[in-house]
Amino acid sequence: MRKIFHFHLITFLLFCPFLLWAQEFNLSGVVVDNTGETLPGVSIAVKGTTRGVITDMNGAFQLKVSKGETLVFSYVGYDEQQILITNQKILNIRMEPTTMGLDEVVVVGYGTQSKRTVTSAISKVDGETLKATPINTVGEGLKGKIAGVRVYNENNTPGAEATFLIRGGSSISQSNSPLILVDGVERSTAGINPNDIESIEVLKDAASSAIYGSRASNGVVLITTRKGKSGAPRVTFEASFANENVERMIEYLDATQAVTIMRDRWASGPSPEKLYLDGYAYSSGNTDASKFSTRYLRDGESIPAGWKSVADPLDPSKTLIFEDNDWASTCFKNALWQNYYVGIEGGTEKLSYVGSIGYMKDSGVGVGTAFDRFNARTNVTAKIRENLTFSSNIDYSQTNSEEYASQYQVISRGLMTPAVQRKYWVSDNEWYGTPTPGPNSSSPNPSFYSYFNDNNQRTNRLGLVGSLDWEVLKGWHAVGTASLFTQNSHGDTFMRANPMNGTRKATTNMTDEQRKKLEFYTSYTRTFADKHSISAMVGYSYQQYLYKYVYAATTGHSSDKIPTLNGGSVYSDATSTKQEDVNIGYFGRLNYDYLKRYMLTATFREDGSSRFAKGNQWGFFPGLSVGWVMSDEPFMQNIGFISNLKWRGSYGQTGNNSIGYYDALGLYAITTSYDQSAATVSSAMPNKALEWETSTQLDLGFDLGLFKNRIILGIDYFNKITDNLITSKVLPNTSGYGSILTNLGKVRFRGFDAEITTRNIVKKDFTWESKFTITYVKNKVLKLPENGRDKNRQGGYSVKMQDGTTKEFGGVAEGEPLGRFYGYKKDFIITTPEQAANARYDTSSKGWDWTTKQKLGVGKKTIGDYEWKDLNGDDIINSNDMFLLGNTIPHTTGGLNNTFTYKGFTLNVYLDFALGHSISNGYLQRQMCNFMNGNTSLPAEILKCWNVGDAPSKAKYARFSGNDSDELNKNFRDNSDVFTQKADYLCIREISLQYALPQALLAKIGLKGLVLTLAGNNLHYFTEVIGLSPEVGASSTYSGSFNTYPPIRKFSIGCKVTL
Repeated sequence: MRKIFHFHLITFLLFCPFLLWAQEFNLSGVVVDNTGETLPGVSIAVKGTTRGVITDMNGAFQLKVSKGETLVFSYVGYDEQQILITNQKILNIRMEPTTMGLDEVVVVGYGTQSKRTVTSAISKVDGETLKATPINTVGEGLKGKIAGVRVYNENNTPGAEATFLIRGGSSISQSNSPLILVDGVERSTAGINPNDIESIEVLKDAASSAIYGSRASNGVVLITTRKGKSGAPRVTFEASFANENVERMIEYLDATQAVTIMRDRWASGPSPEKLYLDGYAYSSGNTDASKFSTRYLRDGESIPAGWKSVADPLDPSKTLIFEDNDWASTCFKNALWQNYYVGIEGGTEKLSYVGSIGYMKDSGVGVGTAFDRFNARTNVTAKIRENLTFSSNIDYSQTNSEEYASQYQVISRGLMTPAVQRKYWVSDNEWYGTPTPGPNSSSPNPSFYSYFNDNNQRTNRLGLVGSLDWEVLKGWHAVGTASLFTQNSHGDTFMRANPMNGTRKATTNMTDEQRKKLEFYTSYTRTFADKHSISAMVGYSYQQYLYKYVYAATTGHSSDKIPTLNGGSVYSDATSTKQEDVNIGYFGRLNYDYLKRYMLTATFREDGSSRFAKGNQWGFFPGLSVGWVMSDEPFMQNIGFISNLKWRGSYGQTGNNSIGYYDALGLYAITTSYDQSAATVSSAMPNKALEWETSTQLDLGFDLGLFKNRIILGIDYFNKITDNLITSKVLPNTSGYGSILTNLGKVRFRGFDAEITTRNIVKKDFTWESKFTITYVKNKVLKLPENGRDKNRQGGYSVKMQDGTTKEFGGVAEGEPLGRFYGYKKDFIITTPEQAANARYDTSSKGWDWTTKQKLGVGKKTIGDYEWKDLNGDDIINSNDMFLLGNTIPHTTGGLNNTFTYKGFTLNVYLDFALGHSISNGYLQRQMCNFMNGNTSLPAEILKCWNVGDAPSKAKYARFSGNDSDELNKNFRDNSDVFTQKADYLCIREISLQYALPQALLAKIGLKGLVLTLAGNNLHYFTEVIGLSPEVGASSTYSGSFNTYPPIRKFSIGCKVTL
């Protein structure tokens, strides 16, 4: 291990100190097609630099080059050519039409393959697409860019990873995350520098992913990092800076509006006396020592500087004064984002290398949050002998994050802090000058939290990969790979004594993950009679995973000066966990093609996993795919507008082994419930018959090129059924257990995905290219364990109808899609005494009549309240009257990219969208409730509530009450269609403008390339969702929408220099 590290280090340092400047000379030539006609508009680039030209109307070009550089000739519809420059002064190129519109090499499981011969559903994204805009993680740069893949953020905390969902997933209760392999090493995308990525391939169907067997039912993401290339050393330096701000938040009323509305509404509620007592946000009786500033202006007193005033709506002869603090601006700020990257690459025929160092820092728009990442990577490939090649890869990263222990408490409740609350304590005690907390004793706002709490998490990741490729005979290779990936996290928190809690607390957590893998495979490739091509591969894989976790907490610290565990007098908690599993696999693939026109691919993998009991540890996962390049048939040759047409079909099986490490074997717990003595008791019933979830998928698709491949289209239909779903089966009480995990479920995901690439305009100085992706997925539960309920429903509730029948709703049920949510539906807003008198009995209503200031009795309604729809017809509103409100999972997602080039300028515009889902906006709902004794801020949506004299059709909401949830009629407390919002969105995800300085200017200053960039990320959502990202909580739950970090917008400038 040490020798490998030294080898990489020496290699990296060897080439950094010096740069050899080769003498440049003029190279000219002409580019023609296969018929001898000149080709205007051919792109000619010096590989690894930003230098390049485009052929003129006569196909001619002229360019300054150096010996040892490589020229890349590319033109839509023709094969790319790479030419090494020696001493030639004239270079004429003949370009051949591509036989497939996207004839390129793609990474597949354990190898690469020409896209022409690929017969399965694989999408590829070039690493360059991640480098123009300011992003923290790989996922942020992939939204809407891959057909069949939904990438979204449920949490926008700096450094938070995006979620990948390929073709809807595959499971109900288990993980739906794809297998992610970085240079063959299983890991997440966390810690990866996007600048180091060469390409990303996504294996979407079973035929392409079956070779990964039991871990591939949710698809596979293959990330390949940059490798060294032959040529003189090339050094790249990049620096980017961005300003960050919140893209969207709920709009709040200012203090004057809030005071006026709250005093009027509270006065007509059941506890008007609170308007004159100390300790209430909108009370006139607050003292100078209160955290709330609202009070009467005293005789002879001047309004304090910066304070606001308003006539008391309850007694206009008196003046109320108060502070007007914008807590959203206090808790969220503009922040600086910065990114630096230095890379070097080069090599000879015997040795190639690439090395890089990167640093990114996100200051965090949320007060008390931040994230930074340091990366170092080297890839070295050495040809030891003509038939023996060694390659190694070292990747190290360290990330540091500061974030809230509970986003729910800090963000959701913290932003409820009323505008009239002081920012700092003014009372003459130990807390003088410190930030005030949130609206109540358990809800710190971000300003308070960051002042009294430290929360830091440091994670170190190290990946080591070594590979030896021995060409035994021509076409016969034997490859052995060993890898080690470690991830160590250390987190510390310390809560200083504060007005909310006088007890200090320190916690420490440590996580140690280690993944070792050994893989050996042999492959053979040969072409017979220039017609029959065969490649075969078989291999073996061994993988061991070890996880350890330790957590400890102490309280009773005597001072803030010792924020460690040993500073506390009481050990309040201590726990540790150790988990381990082993996976063994045998895999293989056979490819055959005839004239590269008719293709057949067969794959298999047999996996064994320690997570299952003996007898069920092994699973077999086959895949088969076929392809036909129809455009090569003689009868297609006279159809001029069709450049390429390939039909594809695949069928196969993959598995999902992401159950708990010991679910099949049963779980035990340590308890002291008997005689205060420690005892080991069974806590989860074993099921040794538990098996993998198995997904069987059919894929039918085609790739089409039109008009000399100016238009390239790929469409796939898929039908994926997961059987042996791991679900929970309820057990009788006599068993001693509540439930047991079983393989008694089935679910289906089917739909289509498509990718269209067009080259709209191709001129000498101007080009316009577009790429559109779209994915449509619908799911349905096909089978669940028998439980005696209608459709074997799990969860949900039963409703007794008036005709004596019983209907069931909610939860998960056979024949229904996943992601449904339920709640009440408004019928109308009560506006007359007659409507109030005839209103249905509502079990959640307190029966308060604000018009008479009297309690009518539980269940009664009054003017301004909602009348809810009665589902079961019993004239009573209760939990039996919850309707289907929507689905949290979008059925359609996609993106659109337009790229414009003019001379040295390149403009990229990325849009992405999602359709068909809804969100229950719990964030807004909690604000409208105005609970916590009314000590909260008021959202601007309150101005759209019904008031006396309003026509019901003009009111968006029922009448706003002073404290709806705790004392009044709960118009806003329960989930309902009032806060169900259509979450379809179109997002301007990225816009970047780049300018590459002319070669003539660069030559004068000794540079090979200089690119300047202006960019923006997460610029705007077009959506009906109010105040939060429509991506938030839209995967499997809607309840999380009120406690997450808001979406962040970035505007950046950057510079890339190539030496």
